[in-house]
Amino acid sequence: MTSRSPNKVTALTWLSTVLGLSHLTLVYATGRLRWDHVAADALILGVAWSGPRLQRFLRGGLALWLTGMLLDSQGLWLFLRGPIHTGDLWELERQWFPAPGGTHWPEWWATRFTPAMDLLCGFAYAAYLYEVFILAIFFFVKKDSLFERLCWGFLAANAIGVVIYVLYPAAPPWYVLQYGPGPADLAAPPNPAGTARFDELLGISYFASFYSRSTNVFGAMPSLHAAYPFLVTLFVWSRGWAWRISTGLFALLVAFSAVYLTHHYILDVLAGLGVAAVAFLAVESVYARWTATTPWAVSLTTRGDTRA
Repeated sequence: MTSRSPNKVTALTWLSTVLGLSHLTLVYATGRLRWDHVAADALILGVAWSGPRLQRFLRGGLALWLTGMLLDSQGLWLFLRGPIHTGDLWELERQWFPAPGGTHWPEWWATRFTPAMDLLCGFAYAAYLYEVFILAIFFFVKKDSLFERLCWGFLAANAIGVVIYVLYPAAPPWYVLQYGPGPADLAAPPNPAGTARFDELLGISYFASFYSRSTNVFGAMPSLHAAYPFLVTLFVWSRGWAWRISTGLFALLVAFSAVYLTHHYILDVLAGLGVAAVAFLAVESVYARWTATTPWAVSLTTRGDTRA
């Protein structure tokens, strides 16, 4: 009969515990406590004090938890943002990426949609986030270092995006189409825009429910919708052409969908790609230095790497 090894209490265990309890205290004190807060915090605390196998999840899972908490707390820092860009960004997009008739592509597509395109682009817009989570779990199960790197890259991309949202708050195309290019209407509610057609076609309220929880209408620049799939493509690029083609095509579809569904300008999409590239390079640089100075980590870094 084999004896069970005791749980190992590490610095990451204590860090996760402090963060989880602190977050619960914060949302309770600010009157924002919801069941999903309790569930997320209970999950991170449970993993932190579980056996070694699940504790390994903290190496990347903590980054996913931090990302969720960062995005959930957007309403707390909106008072820091600068002047909101509406008509100037609209005009810049029209000048740089003109569509037929002298308008720009989000406006052009707003009157030329089809059910088939609505379904395809709506699916891409619904699945973009799940791609990150599914692949993170896949690499975790495979004991592949891409699990940690992808998760921390995801956090880095979101952190960069949040900083830009504060420094350069921008209205999405659907807002200008509905409210005009004048001074921003801070009371404007979130809007599912073109994704509402996807809900209508399938008789569901997925996007309506998703966007109803948004606390930042003026967070169009950069497009994190475009950033996430491109970030995945960058991380799996070394794994061969099958990974490159499948993730690359999906990244292109999401980028197109962002414009087609009038959620983003092409400028937003390009900014999102730039954010993903910076996050990828930052995480890979830190990870390379860490593995160079931590000999036992080399096996984790190279495991599963089948470079083409």
